[in-house]
Amino acid sequence: MSDINIPTFHDKQKEIAAFNARYKVLNWGRRSGKSTFAFIYTYLKALKHQGRYWIVTRNAKQAKKIYWNDVAKTYLPAESTKFDRPGFKFNDTELTVTFPYIHLETPDGIIHHDTSLPPSRIEFVSAEDHESLVGVGLDGLVIDEYSKIREGKMLWDKYLRPTLSDKQGWAIFISTPDGIQNHFFDLVQKAQTDKTVLKDGRKLYHYSHATALDNPHFPVEEWEETKRQYKEEGRYAIFEEEYEAKFSSPEELVFQEFDINTHVVQPQDVPTEGTDILGIDFGYNDPFAAIFVRIDEDDNWWIYDEIYKSGLIIQKAESMLHTKMANRRFARIIGDSAAKFDIESMKKMNFKIVGSKKGADSIVAGIREIKAKLNVREGTGKPKLFVAANCKNTIREFQSYRNTRNAYDEVTDKPEDRNNHAIDAIRYLALDRARHTEKKVRKQKKYDPVTGRLLS
Repeated sequence: MSDINIPTFHDKQKEIAAFNARYKVLNWGRRSGKSTFAFIYTYLKALKHQGRYWIVTRNAKQAKKIYWNDVAKTYLPAESTKFDRPGFKFNDTELTVTFPYIHLETPDGIIHHDTSLPPSRIEFVSAEDHESLVGVGLDGLVIDEYSKIREGKMLWDKYLRPTLSDKQGWAIFISTPDGIQNHFFDLVQKAQTDKTVLKDGRKLYHYSHATALDNPHFPVEEWEETKRQYKEEGRYAIFEEEYEAKFSSPEELVFQEFDINTHVVQPQDVPTEGTDILGIDFGYNDPFAAIFVRIDEDDNWWIYDEIYKSGLIIQKAESMLHTKMANRRFARIIGDSAAKFDIESMKKMNFKIVGSKKGADSIVAGIREIKAKLNVREGTGKPKLFVAANCKNTIREFQSYRNTRNAYDEVTDKPEDRNNHAIDAIRYLALDRARHTEKKVRKQKKYDPVTGRLLS
């Protein structure tokens, strides 16, 4: 197997590869060597311990673009006459690499694969198809960009963790940060504080932090130039998060008032009656975001449903909206007035929508209105805005929408233009200041039962 091109681990990669822990949590910045490490580490495990291994990515496109073409096929030889045994088999449809049976004498001992058992195999799996993850037994797995995977904790607890149970397999969680109130941040906190030691002597958790500069192949001049540029543009917080793998500080968050325990409710707690309104932020490459709000008789806002999806053509978006709206009457439907073509297209489909109020300070004013609803009232001990737990993307944006930093590394009051699609849809509604409207009840006319004359 001498034609296998295995790169030399840099120091940070060597450290994490050598550490003896069942679960390894890697908070690593961009260009730190995450993907290459994840694949080569899994390859070496599959080489030494015959078994089945997964690398889980956000979607199939990421798996193919990053791991399949750029990593797996770069470092492993396909079937070839160069060897006196078959080479690695690549399945481009299923994104799997099947190993040949191996018998090698190494300085550390003999690596021997049992030909009566299935050969080692590495599979690249999408986190989007949860049901395909059921019923599999694994020796180990990597979850890539864990912070970016929606419902990541549920994915781990319900689907991925059980795959490791039979063989007591290992797992590596790799990600750059994405705010401080999400499942990856919680996992980082746990990995840094959990001191559990297993019966076999391994630690349960090990935590590792790395920046792009920990990769010796990343140019220092590129680091300095990128850092300077982001500072000048007031986007230094993005540089810190993406390249330095630093979590947001609380003062950067736009909605510091938002708290899971205070503002998130179960879907069944949302009132069944009230005034329904709908805010829409159009997008195609960016997500199309639609936020469904019910206003009760005390003018409390209940965000009870959402649409949050990229790649939607306007006809499909309109169909999804109608399905979600069902037979309820919506008092106001407001969309981003900048998306004139989309608004006119929906009007032609008899979808009644009006453009949002826009102005020089509309973002600041809208945020101010939302904050007022998030504030807890002294009299009631409750806010005026609640979000149902099923609105995962709305909750995520409330937790990750951040202000920029200026050239002096000071937090400004200017938000970043990201993690704001659901927020913008809510902002359009907040600026409209919709309130609960009483249903008009027609007065019943009374007639004389004998003469039939109108009495009142």
